[in-house]
Amino acid sequence: MTELVGALALGALALLGFWISWRNNLFSLPFGEKWEIPIRLPHVIGAFSLYFFFSFLVSFLFHSVFQVNQNNFLKVSNWFSFIASSCVFASLFIYWKILPERAKMGVAGRAFEKDEFGKDCFFALLALLAAFPLVLFLNQLIELTLTYVFQITQIPDQLAVRYLKATFGHPLYLLLATSAIIVLAPLTEETLFRGFLQSFIRQHLGVKQAVIITSACFSLFHYSSQQGLGNLPIVGSLFILSLFLGFLYERQRSLLAPIILHALFNSISVLNLYFLGGFSGGI
Repeated sequence: MTELVGALALGALALLGFWISWRNNLFSLPFGEKWEIPIRLPHVIGAFSLYFFFSFLVSFLFHSVFQVNQNNFLKVSNWFSFIASSCVFASLFIYWKILPERAKMGVAGRAFEKDEFGKDCFFALLALLAAFPLVLFLNQLIELTLTYVFQITQIPDQLAVRYLKATFGHPLYLLLATSAIIVLAPLTEETLFRGFLQSFIRQHLGVKQAVIITSACFSLFHYSSQQGLGNLPIVGSLFILSLFLGFLYERQRSLLAPIILHALFNSISVLNLYFLGGFSGGI
């Protein structure tokens, strides 16, 4: 009963957040002209190839080192996770820098326009008011369905949540983990999914289809067999979050806006887990 009341409260907060966001014109696209970015399929493949290459490379090195140093799993895993995140972001940044000028500035959009920074922050905060309680509401709703309808009492945590919880009580490792989750993950994932993938799909299928397809890819990107049935609330809630991220990218035409929203969402999730031990809705 307590969980149901909590879910209903989150639903009410989501409605309030939607109303505030709607009153402040979040859900309107201010631009009439089509947003053309010369992003081609090879650009998208190149960006994702860098991600997978460095992720697998660092993972291979981690397992090699761990075989020698099995007594320090937490230390080794945290350092290697942070190094992997840093390498992926650095390589993606270099890749973006060497793109043709129109493609490079197209991916970033208006992110480097000084007058737009305040607007990006404002609309990211508005989106957070609606997105955060809605994501948690959906997460709770799916978990309650699994618990009371299908009688499943143990739902595994997201891998990122397990990784974060393991660092509690270890200040250095907690710093590395939160830096990766709050800073590096939003920068990397928004560049990959919004900057490259969504921009590419938009050119061929339109804005709505691009946001929906990219959101499906983004949420499935966080699927892991190790999460078991935990994938259902994780993938479902992250799909909703991604819809907000994708819409915000289109609304502001700035990569900075979804990066800010993503970072804020992850920050609140981390604080919630650390101080309240609550649910994250995916990070």
